Amino acid sequence: NKEAVSLPEVVTIFKHRKSGDQELNYLQRITEDHAKNAAKLTKREAQNATKTLMSEFDLSERIALTIVNFMPTTINELRVFLQDAKKVYSTDELHSMLEVLRE
Repeated sequence: NKEAVSLPEVVTIFKHRKSGDQELNYLQRITEDHAKNAAKLTKREAQNATKTLMSEFDLSERIALTIVNFMPTTINELRVFLQDAKKVYSTDELHSMLEVLRE
């Protein structure tokens, strides 16, 4: 199943796999470790931020998830993730996006 998910969701997926009888292979353990270390939000916070970015700024799920996973802190960092967006965002809109990430 190929579905884009946030880093906190990756952590949850592996947690469920480990709670069953499945052991994680080497690559899965590395992925889980990276997701745990890189995730800056809880699963719920990541889902809320992704939905808000998609609804308020008309971002695709892929772009919104990428922004949430990397959590840019400056407008210049944010612009890197918006290169493939449908529109060019104003400075005020970019500030608003960063506010969504800070909430």
